[in-house]
Amino acid sequence: MKKITREEIRRELEKPNGAAELVSDPKLDKVVLTDEAAAMFTEEGIASSLLVRLAKSRSLLIRMSEKPELIERIRKSLSDESSPKLRRNAARLIGALSRNEADAELLIGRLSSEETRFVRPSILLALGAVGGEKAAQALADYTPAPPADETERKHFEEETEALKQARAAAMKHEKHTFLGLDREYELELAAPDRLAMQLAQELAQFGVTAYDVRRASVRVKTSDYKGLFEARCFTEALFVIGSCKPDADEIAKLAAPFMAEFMQKTHEGEPPYRYRIELNGEFPGERTSFKKTLRDLLDGETLVNAPSDYELELRAVSAPGGTRLYLKLFTVRDERFLYRKESIPASMNPATAAAVLHFAGDHLTVNARVIDPCCGSGTLLFERGLLSPCDSLTGVDIAHKAIDAARVNAEAAVRHYGMKQAKFIVNDILRFEVRRPYDELICNLPFGNRVGSHSSCEKLYAGLLDKLPKLVKKGGVALLYTMEFTLLKNLIRERDYLEILSQGRTEAGGLTPMIFIIRVN
Repeated sequence: MKKITREEIRRELEKPNGAAELVSDPKLDKVVLTDEAAAMFTEEGIASSLLVRLAKSRSLLIRMSEKPELIERIRKSLSDESSPKLRRNAARLIGALSRNEADAELLIGRLSSEETRFVRPSILLALGAVGGEKAAQALADYTPAPPADETERKHFEEETEALKQARAAAMKHEKHTFLGLDREYELELAAPDRLAMQLAQELAQFGVTAYDVRRASVRVKTSDYKGLFEARCFTEALFVIGSCKPDADEIAKLAAPFMAEFMQKTHEGEPPYRYRIELNGEFPGERTSFKKTLRDLLDGETLVNAPSDYELELRAVSAPGGTRLYLKLFTVRDERFLYRKESIPASMNPATAAAVLHFAGDHLTVNARVIDPCCGSGTLLFERGLLSPCDSLTGVDIAHKAIDAARVNAEAAVRHYGMKQAKFIVNDILRFEVRRPYDELICNLPFGNRVGSHSSCEKLYAGLLDKLPKLVKKGGVALLYTMEFTLLKNLIRERDYLEILSQGRTEAGGLTPMIFIIRVN
C-alpha cells in the first residue's frame, strides 16, 4: 500500500507532471494519505493541483473514511464561486470517491445552479458514478441547454455526451445469470502464436473438434460454452457474429440483433444488457467518434453502453477482407487459472505455459519428479502439475520476491485444484545440489530482452546445461523456453550428452521465443 508524505507531495508538485508519475503504478489499489499530508491539503489549500492529477488516475482510490477532513474540503470546493475549475475538479473527485446519497443531492443542487458550461459535464459524470435513485432521476429529467452560439457548441456536445454516459452509469443494473447456450454456436478461440495445433489437440481430448486452425486461433462449434474451459491452451473465447464493411451502420445492423437475441436466450433476467465496444485495427475517421456513432446506433431498450460495468463486449476487428465481429461474454467466470494470485514482470502467460507443455506432451511422463530451475512465480510448474499427475514439483529461483509469489500461488493451487503442494526454494540453480536427479526439467529461461543481458544469459545457460546430468536422470528430458534460441542451440550442440528431440517457435509480447525439448543421454 502506497503512503504519500508531505515531502513527496511538495517534491512532486514542483514537476510539470510529477503527481501523475507519483501515482502511475498500475498495481496500486489505493493511496493512503499520511496525517501530515492530509493536513497539508486542508491547512495550506494546495489540494487542487495534486488532486486533479489523482482524479485522472483510474488505478487509485483514496479512502474517504480515513480522511474525512479532506473529503469535507472537496465538498466545500464544489460551491466555490470564485473558481469554476476548482468546482469541476471537486465534482470529478466526488464522482471518483463517493457512493453517498448525500453527495448525489449535493451534485444535483450544484447542477441546477451551475452557470459555467465546461463544469456541467463533470457534475453529470459524477452523478452517474455516485448513482442511486435520486441521481438517476435527476439525470433522466435533465436536458442540456442549447448552445447560444457557435462558441458554446463544443461545450454543448460535451455536456450531451456526458449525460449519455452518466445515465448509463446510474442505471440500476440487473445482474444477468448465464443459463447455458440455447443452440450450437460458432466460437473462435485465441491460441498462443504458432501453438494453435496444440489447442486443437487438447480440445479433441474433451470431444470438441477444432477446424479452421490458423497460426493463433481455432474455431469450434458447440452448445456447451462452459465445457470449453476444460481446455487450458487458449487465452479467450469469442462468439463469431459475422463479417461486414468497416461502417458503423453495417456493424450495428449485424451486431445489435445478435447481441440482443444471444443475451435474451442464454441469460436469466430482463434487459437492458450492458456492453462495451472494442475496436481493433483501422476504422474510418477518428476512432473515438466512430465508437460513439456505433454506440448511438446500438443503444436502446435492450442494449446499453456501459464501459465501466459491462456484461459483454462487441469486438470489431478490421482486416483487408472486411470487419470481423465477435461477442465476448463476461457473465461466466474463467476459473482455469485461479492459482495465479501473484506474478512478477517476467511471468509467463498461463495459457502459453499450458500450450508449451502440450507441445512437449509426448516426452512428458505421468508421476514424474519435476524441477523448474528459474521458476519465477511458478506458472509453468503449476501448469505441469495440472497437465498430468506428478510425484513432486520443485521450483528454484534466485529472487526472493519470485519465490514469495510462487508460494502464495502454490497455496491457491492446493485450495482450488487439490494439487500436491509444490516446493519452492530460494537458491542459485548453479549452486543448487540435488540428492537424486529429476525426471523432467522445465524452464522459462531468463533472456536478455527481458531479464539480465546476453552475457549473463550465456553464463547461466552454459552452467545449466553443464549441470543437467546432475539435475536430470539419464534418459530424462528438459523443456527450455527462451528468446536467446541461437545461443542455447549452439550451447546444446557443443555437449554430446544432450540431444534435441523437438523444437518450435511461438510469440510472446512481441518477441518470438523458441521451445526446445532435449534429452539427457
